[in-house]
Amino acid sequence: MAFACCGASSIHGKRSIALANATKPSVTPDVNGVRGGRPNQISTARFPSPVVVTWLPKSLFSQFMRAANIFFLGVSILVCMPFSPTAWSSTALPFAGVLLWTALKDLYEDMRRRRDDIAENLRKCWRFDFVSGKFRQVPWQEVLCGDVVLTLQDEVFPADLLILSASSGRAFISTANLDGETNLKERRPPAACLAALSTPEPSENGEEVKSSGSLTMIVAEGVANEVFSKALQCNLDEPKVGFDDMGGTASFKAADGLDHGETVLYADHFCPRGCVLRNTTWLVSIVAYVGNETKSRLNVATLDSKISNLQVYLNSCVKGLVSTLVVFCLYASIMAQIFGDDDSVADFFVRFCKYWIILYQIVPISLYVCFEIVKLLLGAQINMDEQMADPDTGLHAVARTADLVEELGQVQHIFTDKTGTITQNEMRFARCCVNGQDMGEFRPPPSTGTDNCATTAAPLETEGVAAVRRILQDKSSKAYEDMRRFFLCLAACHSAQVETGKSGEIVYTSSSPDEVAFLDAARSVGMVLRAQRLTPREGIAAVEMQIESPDGVMPLTVLSVVPFSSERKRMSVVCEVDGELLCITKGADSIMGPLCNGTLGDSVMKQIDTYAKLGLRTLVVGWKSVDRSFLSAWQVRMENARGSSIEVREEKLAQCARELEHSLRLSGVSAIEDRLQDGVPVAMSTLKAMGIRIWVLTGDKVETAVEIARSCRLLGDTTALISITNAASSLQAVKLLREGKDAAKANLSGDCTLILDGSSMKYATDSVDGARLIFEVGALCRTCICCRLAPQQKRRLVQIVREADKERITLSIGDGANDVPMIQGAHVGIGVRGKEGSQAVQASDIAISQFRFLVPLLQCHGRRAYRRVATFLCYYVYKHVALAVGDMCWAHQSEFAGKVAYPEWVSSAYAAFFTTVPVIGILSFDRDLPDSSAFANPELYAEGQSRIHFNSRIFTIWMLSGVWHGALSWFVPNLAVGASDPGEDPEWNKDWWTGSLASFTLVLVCVSFRLWMIALNRTSAVTLASFLISFVFYLVTMLMLSHTFLGEIMQPQIQGSFADMFASKEAMLALFLSPLALSLDLIIFVLLKLLRPTPLDCVISELKAKRSRVQAIS
Repeated sequence: MAFACCGASSIHGKRSIALANATKPSVTPDVNGVRGGRPNQISTARFPSPVVVTWLPKSLFSQFMRAANIFFLGVSILVCMPFSPTAWSSTALPFAGVLLWTALKDLYEDMRRRRDDIAENLRKCWRFDFVSGKFRQVPWQEVLCGDVVLTLQDEVFPADLLILSASSGRAFISTANLDGETNLKERRPPAACLAALSTPEPSENGEEVKSSGSLTMIVAEGVANEVFSKALQCNLDEPKVGFDDMGGTASFKAADGLDHGETVLYADHFCPRGCVLRNTTWLVSIVAYVGNETKSRLNVATLDSKISNLQVYLNSCVKGLVSTLVVFCLYASIMAQIFGDDDSVADFFVRFCKYWIILYQIVPISLYVCFEIVKLLLGAQINMDEQMADPDTGLHAVARTADLVEELGQVQHIFTDKTGTITQNEMRFARCCVNGQDMGEFRPPPSTGTDNCATTAAPLETEGVAAVRRILQDKSSKAYEDMRRFFLCLAACHSAQVETGKSGEIVYTSSSPDEVAFLDAARSVGMVLRAQRLTPREGIAAVEMQIESPDGVMPLTVLSVVPFSSERKRMSVVCEVDGELLCITKGADSIMGPLCNGTLGDSVMKQIDTYAKLGLRTLVVGWKSVDRSFLSAWQVRMENARGSSIEVREEKLAQCARELEHSLRLSGVSAIEDRLQDGVPVAMSTLKAMGIRIWVLTGDKVETAVEIARSCRLLGDTTALISITNAASSLQAVKLLREGKDAAKANLSGDCTLILDGSSMKYATDSVDGARLIFEVGALCRTCICCRLAPQQKRRLVQIVREADKERITLSIGDGANDVPMIQGAHVGIGVRGKEGSQAVQASDIAISQFRFLVPLLQCHGRRAYRRVATFLCYYVYKHVALAVGDMCWAHQSEFAGKVAYPEWVSSAYAAFFTTVPVIGILSFDRDLPDSSAFANPELYAEGQSRIHFNSRIFTIWMLSGVWHGALSWFVPNLAVGASDPGEDPEWNKDWWTGSLASFTLVLVCVSFRLWMIALNRTSAVTLASFLISFVFYLVTMLMLSHTFLGEIMQPQIQGSFADMFASKEAMLALFLSPLALSLDLIIFVLLKLLRPTPLDCVISELKAKRSRVQAIS
């Protein structure tokens, strides 16, 4: 993904903001001078003002970036030359019409952008007037860098803001508009602000009063005046793209001018533009970045466009046709030199240009336009398919781009995430192991109908809950301290928020469903997290938690948090409980083992393996005591690391984490269930039967992933597992892969699965041979399960397959931000609407709501789209070859005089109307089978995988058919009417033009018959209506050109010829008898269906036979 910053010229570097008593905010450098003093005004329009002047030039410039438009521009220039054999208007006007249509479409889209920009810029926010000391409402576009603004609950931030104070000491924001994540994010003021500013909590009985006289407003104005009186000084970094890449320093100066401490700023202190304030009454902040410097504008993504393989093949075919055009023009020019009076180089060039003009329609102007229309119609059918509508939300599938619909019918590899993609990402606390003892089942039995993933009520007292409760209520129990500490760790080590529901119940929300499950489990055994509040403590922002235990209310203060990441695979908090400092860490067993004194112990590992074989996700929880003096020094280093530059920040944070997370003591192991989505096993079986290789990419343990794969029916009872795991070096990884390749080859049934873990993949991809072997072993296996993978490793696997076999079409499907690299790396990316935000959907080509919808998407829409698009491309080029053959034949008859064979306006109408409407109508809506029959015959999908509808042989056959039909259509009427004498000037020869119109009509009959022959629904309303519309267009056009005053202006040569054609017996005989020759095409077509049927032909024949038997019985 590339990021394009709109208005990059307005981006400034570092800036300093100073607020002093009763003075205007001072900003250095002056970032408020851009856009006429409105730096927060945004514009997404393509065409800057004045639009009347800039619109057409910029639109035309972008259109002529396409090689096809340059080709047609060259032809349009040539037809304006004196030597042109055709009227300039017949070519230049249609091309100008296409350019103008595209330009008007661009203008319409730009007007919509301008309308949205105006609405955005005129939104209101509260800005502090330092003169009156009051907050006033102003439009967003009037906001300046350095302004103090007030945001009330559920309002949107007008710029990137640095928090000064919040109603409860911290704020919760929704970033769904920015990154698609639905969970709330916590933001807090810098430590300097917490220490220097008072944050009283107003009480308004829960009502939001947004008038200037409300208590909320009075409190906020007091905070703003306090900021000015204490002289805030901020030094901010330059604007950067990364969401977490914000930094600087903040300090307050007393009246004596002395500096009383400086606080390092980082992302947790900022609120990005476009995000919404939630669960917080008010927030006072200072504007840090405005307009194009804000994160939402810096992250305007420009994705590398994906091009379908049929588009690539089409471009190659067009190049071949242009090469053919060049060769014939050279040939005709040379022959004119030999047989004609032309003998100069200038004459040769003129004759070459004449034939270029005559034959250019072999590459029709309308090809790419119609190609896009067909794809848009196919994409619309995906959007409207009711069988892919989510039953819970009602959301349909969305083809975010229609450019790749035909690739859905050619997929050979599927790369899928596990959590949230094939599972529901709704976690249930299943079991736990404390002090080596499994505590039993925490999940209620299925018969109770209770869903433990709900957060609004405590689960039933199951076996595990009862066992833990008994221990926690008996202080004399040997397991009491261990059990109490384990569930205390679960209640303390998290990033969840505590909210109060409508009925007063406690509700937990978090970006991680695991954490909600942990808190629910702790609540079920009596360890209830009641509330949490941010409070300044010793220069840091601490979180006070109120935990209710069987022993009473237990105060707990979280002093530091080292957050979870997909690279670290663990999370830690440092908290104070009963005067003791504890470090609590939870993470994957592969990570926690070395941190817990090097090993977890055999009994614990055995229990972890048992959980994994049950398909449960495991986390290990550890703890240790922390020395207070070490913590003070460590917190300083951690704050400095957070404020360091982005280039070294991650390494410094990792180093600080390593200093803390070691020598841990094992507290226990948790096991979480993530249930499969509905229909996943059936979908997996169908996809395998369609001949698609499925690779499951996950961060889980090998055993967990294997059990999930078995429950998905990816693995059968007889499936052989080829395990490439625990490699310690590149040599060992390559050796294991070679052994796995031999084992896969030796498996005669082909029913084998590759098991690959992250460490082995890392070592294998260090060498070219290792990466190639991964592909070779995976290609020999029906499925592949890749475990313990980081997000970039997922994309690397996709790249390995794409690079090893460039003909294979890959598809990636995922639901979370960590799946974005994989989705973008595949030919087709599918985003699943899940619980991890919409970043995967935003990066995808097609969005769906459940994994099982992948089957109708591929087997119904994808398979049909491939056949339709492939047939469209072949037919569209074929019909223009058939028309061009007439000009080639006439060139030989006329001794290469450079004259046209068909009236130019008739030829233009042929491309634009006569043949375009039927091919778009029929191929866009032609249905081969009912969806139920398609699902019952997954082998049909092989047609796209083997490219049977578009390859060099098929394309050649189509082109030869075009030559045959074009020659037949030209010679028979032309000879029958007797207008083939090249000695007569055909310019005003009525018989010649009568024969020409008869030949043209026969071309139209031939290509229409060919389209009807390949149509699957030959008598459907769409098919018959398409041909009827085409005939009406033909009739009206011919009458207009031959018998009206417009025809006298546009095509005077053929005046009366259309009626003469019907009056000529020879012409009528040619028109009615020549199509009999098409019976040869029909015979060949029927023989091919009988002797070499495609899988689709076989299924259609079976369905017809079944219907016949049913009718006979009835």
